[in-house]
Amino acid sequence: MLPRRHILDVWEVAGAKQDKLLMSTGALVVDALKYIHHGPKQDHLVEALELNEFICYMNPSIRPNNLALLFHVASDLLGLLLYGIPKKRRNTIEALEVVDYSSRNISYPVIEVWRFFRNRIGSKRAKQPNVIEGFISKIRIETDIVERFPFVDDIFRSSKNGLKAWLAPLSHFYEKEEPDIADLYEKWSSLWLNEGTKEGLVMNMVQRLAAQARQDYRVALDPQRLAASILENPDVNRAENDAFSCLYKEGIDLLLSI
Repeated sequence: MLPRRHILDVWEVAGAKQDKLLMSTGALVVDALKYIHHGPKQDHLVEALELNEFICYMNPSIRPNNLALLFHVASDLLGLLLYGIPKKRRNTIEALEVVDYSSRNISYPVIEVWRFFRNRIGSKRAKQPNVIEGFISKIRIETDIVERFPFVDDIFRSSKNGLKAWLAPLSHFYEKEEPDIADLYEKWSSLWLNEGTKEGLVMNMVQRLAAQARQDYRVALDPQRLAASILENPDVNRAENDAFSCLYKEGIDLLLSI
């Protein structure tokens, strides 16, 4: 899912005593650092699970805020089921399902959540979702969050303050210097934060989609027309976001009950 949805993921399910800014940063940093390695590497959802295990053993002071990593994985898995699996992510589910966690001390109820989502969604689906249409739905969700939950952008802008608590474990896990990680996060977040208008933010996301659609699927999109259709239909955007929230919260209830 896209960044604002990951922040809302945390705020919808985190407990009152948990540090929601710290958790929001954790949910975001998984995406910010997934390009930290050049060349082939494992899927970033598997990497998020392994980072979570690393923190449990090596930096337990962050607990229970590391739950944000599991929230991120659950949200992305739901997004893959609802909105399609891009070509570059087709090994994601296989990677998650074949990793042998049985010999480890850390349980991974995320796999049970994946099966729950798959059963709930698969039984209602006649065909596989179109990836491009799915990304449009993700943009609709981000747009609805900007319109109805303005505090999310405030959290996004403040997230670099929450990054401080994550730097030590991230540095050890990725074997990178803390300033390099902070710089990478700053550059990544600046790509998604728009100090201008809502229209500018939507156009930025649509232009990214148009470039990806042209490169990966040889499909030409009209960014102006697509952005207008998103901005002119707030009820559709809200329905998309609310439907995602409903399923997501059911999955997290299961995650926390195991």
